[in-house]
Amino acid sequence: MTTISAPTVVTAVTDNGWHYVHEPAETEQLITRVLDTPAHRVSLFYVWDRPCRSWRSLDGEAFPEHSLRVAADPNRGVVALSYHYYRHELLDSYNPHTTEDTPPLLFDPEGDLWFPASASLPMEQVRGAVAEYCRTGQRPESVRWQPGQWY
Repeated sequence: MTTISAPTVVTAVTDNGWHYVHEPAETEQLITRVLDTPAHRVSLFYVWDRPCRSWRSLDGEAFPEHSLRVAADPNRGVVALSYHYYRHELLDSYNPHTTEDTPPLLFDPEGDLWFPASASLPMEQVRGAVAEYCRTGQRPESVRWQPGQWY
């Protein structure tokens, strides 16, 4: 996997706002803030050459073509991921070791859409995958993937 060579900005969109990281050293703090805060049930990460903005922007594109959706339940220590490369692929994280006790996580609070339970991964495994996405801007290879459900 190649790392993005141009200067990048990591944008995290959570239920309480937009967060930007311009320096790689700040990325871990942003990931921790998103994953460890129960109020941030579903967040989106973007990696681009500039900060992401509102969907309606008069001066060009507002988002890159790829994103990483992160649904976390820090109280249970599980997280589900969805990688979306627009018009190309939509994948959910995959845990082959789920049981009937594995909780499904919320995909979209507004639409009441849920990840399958097989997308729930241990928190520590997901930290590395989110960091990988923030570093490379590409689908993390450190987790397994399955076809996503929502386009």
